[in-house]
Amino acid sequence: MTSGDRKGQGQPDVRFERRGSVAVLVIDRPYAANAFGPKAVAEFRTHLEAVRQDRTISGLIVTGAGDRHFCSGGDVKAYSVFASPAELNPVFDDAREVLNELDLLDVPTVAAINGVAIGGGFELALACDFRVAHLSASLSLPQVRMGILPGWFATDRLLSICGRANAKRFALSGARISAEEAHRLGVVDELTSGDVVERAAEFLTQFEGANRRGVAAFKRVVRELADNGREAAQHLERDVFAELWFHPERKR
Repeated sequence: MTSGDRKGQGQPDVRFERRGSVAVLVIDRPYAANAFGPKAVAEFRTHLEAVRQDRTISGLIVTGAGDRHFCSGGDVKAYSVFASPAELNPVFDDAREVLNELDLLDVPTVAAINGVAIGGGFELALACDFRVAHLSASLSLPQVRMGILPGWFATDRLLSICGRANAKRFALSGARISAEEAHRLGVVDELTSGDVVERAAEFLTQFEGANRRGVAAFKRVVRELADNGREAAQHLERDVFAELWFHPERKR
């Protein structure tokens, strides 16, 4: 166990906060560059479920503690104990499932990128609907240069956000891309020189009043289009539209 691990012993890895109707999840491991290890993944999932259950929440912000790291990705030290794919796969599956839950959450989500988002940290940001970054932030996917792959479905999400050529550029170069360049490529939606969480909260105000069932349904159709193509997405859209039309929460 490193000294950094000892600093966090007994403390939560993910902190839950509220800013009015907006929930904020803070990866609170600055002593470990806000690495997203198994404990953080489990806590993150618990908080996502709390957001789903709380109908007073209208949006979610994900950020990192401090001003240096948004998230440095998976906790390599935690993974070093595994000796085979059979041992490692379930742990990575947990992280993939949590990012998928974030992707499909029934409120708009924003990654408030306060610093370096590297590897799995970049993948976490991609699982949010939108990304607001501080001008000092940077993003990178170094896995291919390390001889592995992004492990949490970044390929799919990055392709849909910025296209094949730019996705290849991120993955094959492994280079750190500045927040300004990421904004130019369409990966980052807004830049700020101020408080990135505050700016993310302001960004979310445009979605206030959105029906959560409608938000969830739209995200499902988008996901279906990416996974199974246009025809499957059209069938799902048809079925869900009819279901929601008769739902008592529909505005009339």
